[in-house]
Amino acid sequence: MTGTARATVKPAIAEAPGKTRLQGIDISHYQPSVKWESINKASAAFVFIKATEATSEDTHFESYWRGAKKAGIPRGAYHFFHPNIDVQAQVESFTKRVRPDPGELPVVVDVEEYKALYAGLSCEQAASKLRAFSEGVEKALGHKPIIYTNHETWQQSFCSHPYFRDHMLWLAKYTRSTSEPKPPTGWKQWQFWQYTGSGEVTGIPGTVDQSYFNGSAEELKALLKME
Repeated sequence: MTGTARATVKPAIAEAPGKTRLQGIDISHYQPSVKWESINKASAAFVFIKATEATSEDTHFESYWRGAKKAGIPRGAYHFFHPNIDVQAQVESFTKRVRPDPGELPVVVDVEEYKALYAGLSCEQAASKLRAFSEGVEKALGHKPIIYTNHETWQQSFCSHPYFRDHMLWLAKYTRSTSEPKPPTGWKQWQFWQYTGSGEVTGIPGTVDQSYFNGSAEELKALLKME
């Protein structure tokens, strides 16, 4: 994933006053190899894996999906949303791949501003398309997707639309500060915070996105969809 506020930072501290945050990662074909048996679960207590973009599957999704399950790391699948592509086709492409094995974490829809994707769309139109995607996913999988976004995209491209206030939020906010970021307008809190795109995790060559879960291990466990 790519937030608009990228910065090269060292991983922020996992400890905060009165709170210990769980760290996790998200991966896609941009990480060409993963040695699951080498991953330290202290830095990867959960993983989000890119399943689809528009109507295409990520080339590494199936192998990474199986690898995370074998390693015992809670998984969630994400879709990179293109508002200029038929929404129902995106719903079908994503849910077709996720439905047979939905993972343990709720699914995610990734919305980030790229001018070519949003050209000619008002923020109301973009919000309407995202709502249609969310409703389609909920109908197929039984739950609303987590919204992954950043402050700029959400305000400028989606008008901070109130419809999504009951969706969980995964906020991309890269900063050198260890202070918790404020959520975009409309949300009271974030459930996940992607704080760097330059993390280092044993078992994954190069850099990787890292995020915090806003809760304890028990609270993450309660969020998991366990069979």
